[in-house]
Amino acid sequence: MMKVNDFQKYEVSLKIPYEDYFSLIYETKYLLEARLGANRCFIAKVAMYGNCRRRAVEKAVEWFSKDFKGVLGQAHKVMTINDPFEEVTYDDEFACNDLGNKYLDDITIDRVLAESGGDLDREDPDSDNNQHNSLRRVRRRRKENVQLTSRLSQTPSGTIYYRMTEPAGKKGSRMKSKLVKLSSKSLEKALREVSRRGLDKFEKFEDEKCTSKIRATAPKKAA
Repeated sequence: MMKVNDFQKYEVSLKIPYEDYFSLIYETKYLLEARLGANRCFIAKVAMYGNCRRRAVEKAVEWFSKDFKGVLGQAHKVMTINDPFEEVTYDDEFACNDLGNKYLDDITIDRVLAESGGDLDREDPDSDNNQHNSLRRVRRRRKENVQLTSRLSQTPSGTIYYRMTEPAGKKGSRMKSKLVKLSSKSLEKALREVSRRGLDKFEKFEDEKCTSKIRATAPKKAA
């Protein structure tokens, strides 16, 4: 029975070699959705529902392990799941081994590879080091972030961060800084997002403290 929050539909595809498909029949495991495609492979498409792609992948893996693992082998070699809502996107924190980023179809892989700007590559499903991933990181020299303003910086992949100032303690006598990830991809939109989210609410307070210190340490002119 489908849960109330499992409202998003995803498509699971199984690419089954010709001989393996008839092994399924021998094991009385029928896939009515399967159709013979190119290279003598049967293609089966099954609908899977979840509140996000990660949940849909989790359910698909459980389904595959229960019904087909003994006959079709490892899931990552025959199963892919689409990404109709483009939940899989590249940024500096992209994790190839995250379940939500696994079992990608070709359309999604091509899109994410383009977003990565060369930081990612396809994973070889037959590689000994493959952890059932669809993508792998390419070792390359790390690029430097671009400083957009005194507080805004942008990573090579396009992610913008804001250096936010906030009180370190309850009394607010000391300030600390932390980087906040923004969803905006341009400077203009990032400035509006900072203002909308109130990330700059302590900036004026910090600037006033710095100004007071400068005045206090400045040498007094002789009368």
